[in-house]
Amino acid sequence: MLYLYLMEDDFLDNELIERFEEMIENNESLYYDSDELEDIIGYYLDIGDLPYAKIALDYAKKIHSDSIDIQVKELEYYVEMDELFIASEMIEDLKKVVTDNVDFTLAQAKYWSLKGMHKIAIKFYEDALENSDEKDFILHCLGNEHMASNNIGKALYYFKSAIELNIEDEIAFAACVDCFNEIHKHKECIDFINQYIDLNPYSAEAWFELGVQYLMIKDYEKAYEAFDYSVVILPKSINAMMQMGFCLEQLGKYEEAIEIYKEAKTFDDTAAYIHLKIGQTYLKINEDFKALKSLHNAIHEDPQLDKAWYEAALIYEQTGNYSEALHYINRAIELDNINVAYYKRKAYLNIQLGYLEEAQITYHKIIQLESGKFLNWYAFAELQIILGEYQSAVKTILKAYHKFSKPALLYQLSTCYFLLNYKKEGIEALQKAKSLGPDLLEEMLEKYPILKNNNDTEQYIDNKLN
Repeated sequence: MLYLYLMEDDFLDNELIERFEEMIENNESLYYDSDELEDIIGYYLDIGDLPYAKIALDYAKKIHSDSIDIQVKELEYYVEMDELFIASEMIEDLKKVVTDNVDFTLAQAKYWSLKGMHKIAIKFYEDALENSDEKDFILHCLGNEHMASNNIGKALYYFKSAIELNIEDEIAFAACVDCFNEIHKHKECIDFINQYIDLNPYSAEAWFELGVQYLMIKDYEKAYEAFDYSVVILPKSINAMMQMGFCLEQLGKYEEAIEIYKEAKTFDDTAAYIHLKIGQTYLKINEDFKALKSLHNAIHEDPQLDKAWYEAALIYEQTGNYSEALHYINRAIELDNINVAYYKRKAYLNIQLGYLEEAQITYHKIIQLESGKFLNWYAFAELQIILGEYQSAVKTILKAYHKFSKPALLYQLSTCYFLLNYKKEGIEALQKAKSLGPDLLEEMLEKYPILKNNNDTEQYIDNKLN
Protein backbone atom coordinates (compact mmCIF):
# COMPACT_ATOMS: atom_id res chain seq x y z
CA MET A 1 0.00 0.00 0.00
CA LEU A 2 1.16 3.56 -0.72
CA TYR A 3 3.16 5.16 2.15
CA LEU A 4 2.56 2.20 4.47
CA TYR A 5 5.86 0.38 4.20
CA LEU A 6 7.46 2.19 7.09
CA MET A 7 4.88 0.70 9.40
CA GLU A 8 6.54 -2.70 8.89
CA ASP A 9 9.69 -2.45 11.01
CA ASP A 10 11.35 -5.49 9.47
CA PHE A 11 10.96 -4.02 5.98
CA LEU A 12 13.73 -1.49 6.54
CA ASP A 13 16.39 -4.20 6.47
CA ASN A 14 14.57 -6.38 3.96
CA GLU A 15 16.83 -8.62 1.93
CA LEU A 16 14.92 -7.53 -1.16
CA ILE A 17 16.19 -3.97 -0.78
CA GLU A 18 19.74 -5.09 -0.03
CA ARG A 19 19.74 -7.35 -3.10
CA PHE A 20 18.44 -4.52 -5.32
CA GLU A 21 21.03 -2.02 -4.07
CA GLU A 22 23.86 -4.52 -4.51
CA MET A 23 22.66 -5.09 -8.07
CA ILE A 24 22.78 -1.35 -8.80
CA GLU A 25 26.20 -0.93 -7.17
CA ASN A 26 27.64 -3.87 -9.10
CA ASN A 27 25.99 -2.75 -12.36
CA GLU A 28 24.22 -6.10 -12.66
CA SER A 29 20.85 -7.05 -14.13
CA LEU A 30 18.56 -9.36 -12.14
CA TYR A 31 14.95 -10.34 -12.59
CA TYR A 32 12.24 -9.18 -10.16
CA ASP A 33 8.55 -9.79 -10.52
CA SER A 34 6.27 -6.75 -10.60
CA ASP A 35 5.16 -7.16 -6.99
CA GLU A 36 8.76 -7.09 -5.80
CA LEU A 37 9.52 -3.98 -7.79
CA GLU A 38 6.38 -2.31 -6.47
CA ASP A 39 7.66 -2.96 -2.96
CA ILE A 40 11.11 -1.62 -3.80
CA ILE A 41 9.75 1.57 -5.40
CA GLY A 42 7.29 2.05 -2.55
CA TYR A 43 10.07 1.66 0.01
CA TYR A 44 12.15 4.42 -1.54
CA LEU A 45 9.12 6.70 -1.89
CA ASP A 46 8.31 6.21 1.79
CA ILE A 47 11.79 7.07 3.04
CA GLY A 48 11.99 10.04 0.67
CA ASP A 49 14.87 8.67 -1.38
CA LEU A 50 13.47 9.91 -4.68
CA PRO A 51 16.63 9.39 -6.78
CA TYR A 52 16.67 5.69 -5.85
CA ALA A 53 12.91 5.51 -6.38
CA LYS A 54 13.51 6.77 -9.94
CA ILE A 55 16.24 4.16 -10.50
CA ALA A 56 13.91 1.40 -9.30
CA LEU A 57 11.05 2.80 -11.37
CA ASP A 58 13.09 2.94 -14.57
CA TYR A 59 14.30 -0.62 -13.97
CA ALA A 60 10.74 -1.82 -13.39
CA LYS A 61 9.48 -0.18 -16.58
CA LYS A 62 12.12 -2.02 -18.60
CA ILE A 63 11.08 -5.40 -17.25
CA HIS A 64 7.34 -4.86 -16.84
CA SER A 65 6.51 -2.13 -19.32
CA ASP A 66 2.83 -3.03 -19.47
CA SER A 67 2.22 -3.30 -15.73
CA ILE A 68 -0.58 -1.01 -14.60
CA ASP A 69 0.61 -1.26 -11.00
CA ILE A 70 4.08 -0.03 -11.98
CA GLN A 71 2.44 2.88 -13.81
CA VAL A 72 0.57 3.72 -10.60
CA LYS A 73 3.93 3.72 -8.81
CA GLU A 74 5.22 6.12 -11.46
CA LEU A 75 2.27 8.39 -10.76
CA GLU A 76 3.10 8.28 -7.05
CA TYR A 77 6.68 9.27 -7.91
CA TYR A 78 5.62 12.32 -9.92
CA VAL A 79 3.22 13.37 -7.17
CA GLU A 80 6.06 13.13 -4.66
CA MET A 81 8.23 15.18 -7.02
CA ASP A 82 5.44 17.79 -7.16
CA GLU A 83 5.39 17.39 -10.94
CA LEU A 84 1.66 18.04 -11.00
CA PHE A 85 1.28 18.63 -14.76
CA ILE A 86 2.78 15.23 -15.58
CA ALA A 87 0.78 13.68 -12.72
CA SER A 88 -2.42 15.18 -14.10
CA GLU A 89 -1.85 13.64 -17.51
CA MET A 90 -1.05 10.26 -15.97
CA ILE A 91 -4.20 10.36 -13.84
CA GLU A 92 -6.35 10.90 -16.94
CA ASP A 93 -4.68 8.01 -18.73
CA LEU A 94 -4.85 5.66 -15.74
CA LYS A 95 -8.52 6.39 -15.11
CA LYS A 96 -9.27 4.50 -18.33
CA VAL A 97 -7.59 1.28 -17.21
CA VAL A 98 -7.38 1.23 -13.40
CA THR A 99 -10.14 -0.23 -11.26
CA ASP A 100 -10.23 -0.88 -7.50
CA ASN A 101 -6.65 0.24 -6.87
CA VAL A 102 -6.27 1.91 -3.47
CA ASP A 103 -2.79 3.20 -4.32
CA PHE A 104 -4.23 5.01 -7.33
CA THR A 105 -6.96 6.53 -5.16
CA LEU A 106 -4.40 7.70 -2.60
CA ALA A 107 -2.14 9.15 -5.29
CA GLN A 108 -5.08 11.17 -6.61
CA ALA A 109 -5.89 12.33 -3.07
CA LYS A 110 -2.36 13.62 -2.57
CA TYR A 111 -2.39 15.22 -6.02
CA TRP A 112 -5.46 17.29 -5.12
CA SER A 113 -4.04 18.07 -1.70
CA LEU A 114 -0.88 19.50 -3.28
CA LYS A 115 -3.06 21.64 -5.53
CA GLY A 116 -4.79 23.01 -2.43
CA MET A 117 -8.10 21.38 -3.35
CA HIS A 118 -8.61 19.82 0.06
CA LYS A 119 -12.32 19.01 -0.29
CA ILE A 120 -11.62 16.94 -3.41
CA ALA A 121 -8.66 15.28 -1.68
CA ILE A 122 -10.91 14.38 1.26
CA LYS A 123 -13.35 12.56 -1.06
CA PHE A 124 -10.53 10.42 -2.45
CA TYR A 125 -9.19 9.66 1.03
CA GLU A 126 -12.70 8.69 2.16
CA ASP A 127 -12.97 6.31 -0.79
CA ALA A 128 -9.60 4.80 0.09
CA LEU A 129 -10.64 4.41 3.73
CA GLU A 130 -13.60 2.25 2.73
CA ASN A 131 -11.47 -0.06 0.59
CA SER A 132 -8.26 -0.35 2.57
CA ASP A 133 -7.33 -2.63 5.45
CA GLU A 134 -4.61 -0.18 6.54
CA LYS A 135 -6.75 2.61 7.92
CA ASP A 136 -4.46 4.41 10.37
CA PHE A 137 -2.41 6.21 7.70
CA ILE A 138 -5.54 7.29 5.83
CA LEU A 139 -7.12 8.58 9.04
CA HIS A 140 -4.03 10.74 9.53
CA CYS A 141 -4.37 12.07 5.99
CA LEU A 142 -8.04 12.88 6.50
CA GLY A 143 -7.22 14.69 9.73
CA ASN A 144 -4.53 16.74 8.00
CA GLU A 145 -6.82 17.65 5.11
CA HIS A 146 -9.54 18.83 7.47
CA MET A 147 -6.95 20.84 9.40
CA ALA A 148 -5.89 22.46 6.12
CA SER A 149 -9.57 23.22 5.46
CA ASN A 150 -9.86 24.78 8.92
CA ASN A 151 -12.45 22.17 9.88
CA ILE A 152 -10.94 21.46 13.28
CA GLY A 153 -13.85 19.41 14.58
CA LYS A 154 -13.61 16.94 11.71
CA ALA A 155 -9.83 16.81 11.98
CA LEU A 156 -10.14 15.99 15.66
CA TYR A 157 -12.60 13.21 14.86
CA TYR A 158 -10.20 11.48 12.47
CA PHE A 159 -7.14 11.84 14.69
CA LYS A 160 -9.13 10.41 17.60
CA SER A 161 -10.21 7.56 15.32
CA ALA A 162 -6.54 6.84 14.62
CA ILE A 163 -5.89 6.67 18.37
CA GLU A 164 -8.76 4.22 18.78
CA LEU A 165 -6.96 1.95 16.32
CA ASN A 166 -3.64 2.35 18.13
CA ILE A 167 -3.53 3.90 21.60
CA GLU A 168 0.24 4.36 21.25
CA ASP A 169 -0.08 6.47 18.11
CA GLU A 170 1.74 9.53 19.46
CA ILE A 171 1.54 11.37 16.14
CA ALA A 172 -2.25 11.22 16.23
CA PHE A 173 -2.21 12.17 19.91
CA ALA A 174 -0.05 15.23 19.21
CA ALA A 175 -2.35 16.16 16.31
CA CYS A 176 -5.36 16.04 18.65
CA VAL A 177 -3.59 18.39 21.04
CA ASP A 178 -2.81 20.73 18.13
CA CYS A 179 -6.51 20.75 17.24
CA PHE A 180 -7.51 21.80 20.74
CA ASN A 181 -4.79 24.47 20.78
CA GLU A 182 -5.98 25.79 17.42
CA ILE A 183 -9.43 26.53 18.88
CA HIS A 184 -8.04 27.56 22.31
CA LYS A 185 -9.97 24.83 24.16
CA HIS A 186 -7.41 24.13 26.87
CA LYS A 187 -9.77 22.75 29.50
CA GLU A 188 -11.33 20.42 26.94
CA CYS A 189 -7.82 19.40 25.92
CA ILE A 190 -7.02 18.58 29.54
CA ASP A 191 -10.07 16.32 29.68
CA PHE A 192 -8.98 14.60 26.48
CA ILE A 193 -5.42 14.06 27.72
CA ASN A 194 -6.63 12.68 31.04
CA GLN A 195 -8.82 10.19 29.16
CA TYR A 196 -5.83 9.24 27.02
CA ILE A 197 -3.66 8.78 30.12
CA ASP A 198 -6.28 6.50 31.64
CA LEU A 199 -5.74 4.20 28.65
CA ASN A 200 -2.00 4.80 28.23
CA PRO A 201 -0.68 5.83 31.68
CA TYR A 202 3.00 5.37 30.85
CA SER A 203 3.09 7.89 28.00
CA ALA A 204 5.68 10.50 29.01
CA GLU A 205 4.56 12.61 26.06
CA ALA A 206 0.96 12.67 27.30
CA TRP A 207 1.97 13.74 30.81
CA PHE A 208 4.20 16.43 29.31
CA GLU A 209 1.39 17.78 27.12
CA LEU A 210 -0.93 17.74 30.13
CA GLY A 211 1.58 19.97 31.91
CA VAL A 212 1.70 22.32 28.94
CA GLN A 213 -2.08 22.66 28.97
CA TYR A 214 -2.09 23.48 32.67
CA LEU A 215 0.54 26.14 31.93
CA MET A 216 -1.87 27.62 29.40
CA ILE A 217 -4.46 28.19 32.12
CA LYS A 218 -1.76 29.21 34.65
CA ASP A 219 -2.42 26.30 37.03
CA TYR A 220 1.25 25.92 37.93
CA GLU A 221 0.79 23.39 40.72
CA LYS A 222 -1.01 20.88 38.48
CA ALA A 223 1.39 21.65 35.65
CA TYR A 224 4.29 20.82 37.98
CA GLU A 225 2.67 17.52 38.94
CA ALA A 226 2.15 16.55 35.30
CA PHE A 227 5.74 17.36 34.34
CA ASP A 228 6.92 15.45 37.39
CA TYR A 229 5.06 12.32 36.21
CA SER A 230 6.65 12.76 32.80
CA VAL A 231 10.09 12.80 34.43
CA VAL A 232 9.25 9.71 36.50
CA ILE A 233 8.49 7.84 33.25
CA LEU A 234 11.39 9.39 31.33
CA PRO A 235 13.97 10.37 33.99
CA LYS A 236 16.34 12.23 31.67
CA SER A 237 13.67 14.40 30.06
CA ILE A 238 15.39 17.79 30.16
CA ASN A 239 12.39 19.58 28.64
CA ALA A 240 10.07 18.32 31.37
CA MET A 241 12.59 19.21 34.09
CA MET A 242 12.99 22.71 32.71
CA GLN A 243 9.23 23.14 32.75
CA MET A 244 9.16 21.92 36.35
CA GLY A 245 11.68 24.63 37.19
CA PHE A 246 9.56 27.22 35.42
CA CYS A 247 6.49 26.16 37.41
CA LEU A 248 8.41 26.48 40.66
CA GLU A 249 9.52 29.97 39.65
CA GLN A 250 5.91 30.97 39.00
CA LEU A 251 5.03 29.63 42.44
CA GLY A 252 7.79 31.73 44.02
CA LYS A 253 9.85 28.66 44.95
CA TYR A 254 13.08 29.94 43.47
CA GLU A 255 15.53 27.85 45.47
CA GLU A 256 13.68 24.67 44.50
CA ALA A 257 13.65 25.79 40.87
CA ILE A 258 17.42 26.25 40.96
CA GLU A 259 17.87 22.73 42.30
CA ILE A 260 15.73 21.32 39.48
CA TYR A 261 17.75 23.26 36.90
CA LYS A 262 20.99 21.97 38.41
CA GLU A 263 19.70 18.42 38.20
CA ALA A 264 18.71 18.93 34.56
CA LYS A 265 22.19 20.26 33.88
CA THR A 266 23.71 16.88 34.76
CA PHE A 267 21.89 15.32 31.76
CA ASP A 268 22.86 18.00 29.24
CA ASP A 269 26.28 18.03 27.61
CA THR A 270 25.73 21.57 26.31
CA ALA A 271 24.08 23.19 29.29
CA ALA A 272 24.45 26.87 28.35
CA TYR A 273 20.72 27.56 28.41
CA ILE A 274 20.35 25.85 31.78
CA HIS A 275 23.17 27.96 33.22
CA LEU A 276 21.30 30.99 31.89
CA LYS A 277 18.09 29.90 33.61
CA ILE A 278 19.95 29.35 36.87
CA GLY A 279 21.47 32.81 36.61
CA GLN A 280 18.10 34.43 35.91
CA THR A 281 16.57 32.66 38.89
CA TYR A 282 19.39 33.73 41.20
CA LEU A 283 18.65 37.30 40.14
CA LYS A 284 15.08 36.92 41.38
CA ILE A 285 16.34 36.24 44.89
CA ASN A 286 18.97 39.02 44.68
CA GLU A 287 21.93 36.64 44.54
CA ASP A 288 23.83 38.79 42.06
CA PHE A 289 27.23 37.14 42.55
CA LYS A 290 25.86 33.63 42.01
CA ALA A 291 23.79 34.89 39.09
CA LEU A 292 26.83 36.41 37.41
CA LYS A 293 28.83 33.23 37.94
CA SER A 294 26.08 31.18 36.27
CA LEU A 295 25.88 33.62 33.38
CA HIS A 296 29.63 33.43 32.87
CA ASN A 297 29.28 29.64 32.81
CA ALA A 298 26.58 30.00 30.16
CA ILE A 299 28.83 32.23 28.06
CA HIS A 300 31.70 29.77 28.47
CA GLU A 301 29.48 26.89 27.32
CA ASP A 302 28.05 28.85 24.40
CA PRO A 303 29.66 32.19 23.51
CA GLN A 304 26.87 32.69 20.94
CA LEU A 305 24.13 32.83 23.59
CA ASP A 306 23.27 36.53 23.36
CA LYS A 307 20.77 36.42 26.21
CA ALA A 308 23.53 35.45 28.66
CA TRP A 309 25.66 38.45 27.60
CA TYR A 310 22.61 40.69 28.00
CA GLU A 311 21.71 39.42 31.48
CA ALA A 312 25.33 39.80 32.60
CA ALA A 313 25.30 43.38 31.29
CA LEU A 314 22.26 44.11 33.45
CA ILE A 315 24.07 42.90 36.55
CA TYR A 316 27.13 45.03 35.81
CA GLU A 317 24.81 47.96 35.19
CA GLN A 318 23.07 47.45 38.55
CA THR A 319 26.43 47.49 40.32
CA GLY A 320 27.43 50.71 38.55
CA ASN A 321 30.10 49.12 36.38
CA TYR A 322 28.84 50.79 33.22
CA SER A 323 31.96 50.20 31.14
CA GLU A 324 31.82 46.45 31.68
CA ALA A 325 28.09 46.49 31.11
CA LEU A 326 28.61 48.28 27.81
CA HIS A 327 31.15 45.65 26.74
CA TYR A 328 28.66 42.86 27.41
CA ILE A 329 25.73 44.61 25.76
CA ASN A 330 27.82 45.29 22.66
CA ARG A 331 28.59 41.58 22.47
CA ALA A 332 24.89 40.76 22.80
CA ILE A 333 24.12 43.12 19.92
CA GLU A 334 26.80 41.50 17.76
CA LEU A 335 24.95 38.20 18.24
CA ASP A 336 21.44 39.61 17.78
CA ASN A 337 21.44 42.92 15.96
CA ILE A 338 17.67 43.32 15.74
CA ASN A 339 16.81 43.06 19.44
CA VAL A 340 15.57 46.51 20.37
CA ALA A 341 15.88 45.83 24.13
CA TYR A 342 19.63 45.46 23.70
CA TYR A 343 19.93 48.80 21.92
CA LYS A 344 17.88 50.55 24.61
CA ARG A 345 20.30 49.32 27.28
CA LYS A 346 23.22 50.41 25.11
CA ALA A 347 21.75 53.89 24.69
CA TYR A 348 21.21 54.19 28.45
CA LEU A 349 24.78 53.04 29.20
CA ASN A 350 26.24 55.44 26.63
CA ILE A 351 24.37 58.30 28.28
CA GLN A 352 25.55 57.25 31.74
CA LEU A 353 29.14 57.17 30.47
CA GLY A 354 28.74 60.52 28.72
CA TYR A 355 29.01 59.02 25.25
CA LEU A 356 26.15 61.11 23.90
CA GLU A 357 27.11 60.96 20.24
CA GLU A 358 27.20 57.17 20.43
CA ALA A 359 23.84 57.23 22.21
CA GLN A 360 22.38 59.27 19.36
CA ILE A 361 23.58 56.71 16.81
CA THR A 362 22.01 53.98 18.93
CA TYR A 363 18.69 55.85 19.05
CA HIS A 364 18.68 56.02 15.26
CA LYS A 365 18.76 52.22 15.30
CA ILE A 366 16.06 52.01 17.98
CA ILE A 367 13.76 54.17 15.86
CA GLN A 368 14.39 51.91 12.85
CA LEU A 369 13.56 48.78 14.84
CA GLU A 370 10.64 50.12 16.86
CA SER A 371 9.19 53.19 15.20
CA GLY A 372 5.75 52.62 16.69
CA LYS A 373 6.75 53.49 20.27
CA PHE A 374 6.23 57.11 21.31
CA LEU A 375 8.85 57.07 24.08
CA ASN A 376 11.58 56.10 21.61
CA TRP A 377 10.98 59.27 19.60
CA TYR A 378 10.57 61.40 22.71
CA ALA A 379 13.86 60.19 24.21
CA PHE A 380 15.65 60.61 20.87
CA ALA A 381 14.48 64.22 20.59
CA GLU A 382 15.48 64.82 24.22
CA LEU A 383 18.99 63.59 23.48
CA GLN A 384 19.26 65.83 20.43
CA ILE A 385 18.21 68.81 22.54
CA ILE A 386 20.88 67.95 25.12
CA LEU A 387 23.48 67.77 22.33
CA GLY A 388 22.39 71.18 21.04
CA GLU A 389 21.21 69.75 17.72
CA TYR A 390 18.00 71.76 17.77
CA GLN A 391 17.29 71.67 14.05
CA SER A 392 17.60 67.88 14.02
CA ALA A 393 15.42 67.71 17.10
CA VAL A 394 12.73 69.77 15.34
CA LYS A 395 12.70 67.32 12.43
CA THR A 396 12.47 64.36 14.82
CA ILE A 397 9.67 65.96 16.83
CA LEU A 398 7.61 66.86 13.76
CA LYS A 399 7.88 63.28 12.45
CA ALA A 400 6.91 61.95 15.86
CA TYR A 401 3.99 64.33 16.22
CA HIS A 402 2.66 63.26 12.85
CA LYS A 403 2.62 59.68 14.17
CA PHE A 404 1.45 60.18 17.76
CA SER A 405 -0.02 63.71 18.22
CA LYS A 406 1.23 63.83 21.83
CA PRO A 407 1.24 67.27 23.55
CA ALA A 408 4.57 66.45 25.25
CA LEU A 409 6.16 66.63 21.81
CA LEU A 410 4.78 70.14 21.33
CA TYR A 411 6.40 71.27 24.58
CA GLN A 412 9.67 69.85 23.23
CA LEU A 413 9.08 71.59 19.91
CA SER A 414 8.44 74.91 21.61
CA THR A 415 11.66 74.50 23.56
CA CYS A 416 13.63 73.89 20.36
CA TYR A 417 12.12 76.94 18.66
CA PHE A 418 13.03 79.20 21.59
CA LEU A 419 16.55 77.78 21.66
CA LEU A 420 16.80 78.54 17.94
CA ASN A 421 15.44 82.03 18.66
CA TYR A 422 12.28 81.35 16.64
CA LYS A 423 10.09 83.11 19.17
CA LYS A 424 6.91 83.31 17.16
CA GLU A 425 6.98 79.59 16.34
CA GLY A 426 7.88 78.85 19.94
CA ILE A 427 4.85 80.72 21.31
CA GLU A 428 2.53 79.05 18.79
CA ALA A 429 3.81 75.59 19.69
CA LEU A 430 3.54 76.38 23.40
CA GLN A 431 -0.03 77.62 23.04
CA LYS A 432 -1.04 74.46 21.21
CA ALA A 433 0.77 72.29 23.75
CA LYS A 434 -1.05 74.02 26.62
CA SER A 435 -4.44 73.63 24.96
CA LEU A 436 -3.92 69.91 24.28
CA GLY A 437 -2.02 68.98 27.44
CA PRO A 438 -2.60 71.51 30.24
CA ASP A 439 -1.80 68.90 32.87
CA LEU A 440 1.79 68.68 31.56
CA LEU A 441 2.52 72.44 31.80
CA GLU A 442 4.09 72.61 35.25
CA GLU A 443 6.20 69.51 34.62
CA MET A 444 7.45 70.93 31.32
CA LEU A 445 8.23 74.33 32.83
CA GLU A 446 10.39 72.54 35.36
CA LYS A 447 12.05 70.43 32.71
CA TYR A 448 12.55 73.19 30.14
CA PRO A 449 13.13 76.51 32.02
CA ILE A 450 13.35 78.45 28.76
CA LEU A 451 9.59 78.06 28.39
CA LYS A 452 9.06 80.19 31.49
CA ASN A 453 12.11 82.41 31.37
CA ASN A 454 11.57 83.67 27.84
CA ASN A 455 10.26 87.28 28.10
CA ASP A 456 7.77 86.79 25.30
CA THR A 457 6.01 83.98 27.13
CA GLU A 458 6.08 85.07 30.77
CA GLN A 459 2.82 87.03 30.61
CA TYR A 460 1.07 84.29 28.64
CA ILE A 461 2.07 81.58 31.10
CA ASP A 462 1.28 83.67 34.18
CA ASN A 463 -2.20 84.34 32.82
CA LYS A 464 -2.76 80.62 32.23
CA LEU A 465 -1.55 79.60 35.66
CA ASN A 466 -3.69 82.15 37.48
